[in-house]
Amino acid sequence: MKIAILSDIHANLPALESTLKSIDSQKPDAIYCLGDLVGYNVWPNEVINEIRKRGIATLAGNHDVKAKKVWLDGSEGSNYAYSIIGGNEMEYLSTLPAHIRLEFSFNGKPIHILMVHGSPYSNKEYLLKDKDEDEFLSIFSDTDAHILLFGHSHKPYHRILPAGKGADKEYVHAVNVGSVGKPKDGDPRACYVMLTLTENSNLSDKQSIEVGFIRVAYDIEKAVAGIKDSPICPVLK
Repeated sequence: MKIAILSDIHANLPALESTLKSIDSQKPDAIYCLGDLVGYNVWPNEVINEIRKRGIATLAGNHDVKAKKVWLDGSEGSNYAYSIIGGNEMEYLSTLPAHIRLEFSFNGKPIHILMVHGSPYSNKEYLLKDKDEDEFLSIFSDTDAHILLFGHSHKPYHRILPAGKGADKEYVHAVNVGSVGKPKDGDPRACYVMLTLTENSNLSDKQSIEVGFIRVAYDIEKAVAGIKDSPICPVLK
């Protein structure tokens, strides 16, 4: 089972197009998006419609929620990146859920996956790599998750945490999948994750759950030109 997970596209169509080509070449069994389709860039409608066309299950990121809020209070004119979102596209953003759960069983042993944008508690909360271990483990306990997939910080990492003791020792996995449209880890390439589970995957063997970070080069000059040629540049938030 190969699952592709992407996040934080932020209306960057050139980055999304290149990322989807890379994903297609991997032939995953499923694709999920952890939100923030809009904001910062000039192709929100194109990004939304590509995600919809492909039927990619998608979460609501904090920018997706903010876009609807500023539209409702009439302040979208102050932020060009939100003002160009079409009516149908805005309605689509309103339908996006806060989390997605998947449950698998391999050889009678369950693996629970929870996908969120920021954290299980808020799409604005950052789960950073250096978060206190006990605090991280409490999140897994609270949510009954074994693999937690999230974005928001635009900084990819895979942290494996020990859960249980002795013969009952297992491992849980915290995975920030990075950002397609606005990476913040010093690598300008788009980033997504390929999660691979097999019949041998189990929580006792931390190596049996494979998390691969895939970086994708895209036409950055095209993305920059799109911003420079639009009113977004002086009001970039």
